[in-house]
Parts: sequence; C-alpha cells; structure tokens
Amino acid sequence: MGEIRVDPPTLRAAGGVARTAGADLRGLAGELGAALSGVGVAAPGRTAGAVAAFSGAMQNGALAVGDGVTAIGTNAGTAADVYEQTDREAMPAR
Repeated sequence: MGEIRVDPPTLRAAGGVARTAGADLRGLAGELGAALSGVGVAAPGRTAGAVAAFSGAMQNGALAVGDGVTAIGTNAGTAADVYEQTDREAMPAR
C-alpha cells in the first residue's frame, strides 16, 4: 500500500472554508423564508399555503445542506489533527 501524504494545515484551512460555507447556507435559509413570506402574504389562500409549504421545504433543505457542509468542515479539521498526531507519535522519523 502506498504512502498517504496529507498537509494538515491545508486540510484544516479547507475545513474552515467548509464551515464558513455551511454557516452561509444556514443564513440563506432565513433569507429564503423572509423573501418567500412576502410572496405568501400577497397571494390568494391556496397559493399562500403552497408558498408556505415551498418556503418551509426550501428552508429545511438549506439548513440540512448547511449542516452537512459544516460537518464536512469539522471532520476535515479533526482529520488534520489526527494526521498530525499520527505523524508525531506513530510514524518513524526520516
């Protein structure tokens, strides 16, 4: 099996970018709700109900994707820590 080479600082930085993107997506969920609430208020009854359902689905989707992207970022940071620990404690010095 070949060597695995990882640059922990780069991996950690990528994790930070992913966590920021996840937070942005969570913010987008609120913006979607605010934007679509204005449409729902102005619409007739049945349409308002459909807009509310659509808005809820869009918000939930943005929240779920945001949480997933945030988790990827957190996992990348943790992986960087584990690679560094492994290099320090288990890998022979060259």
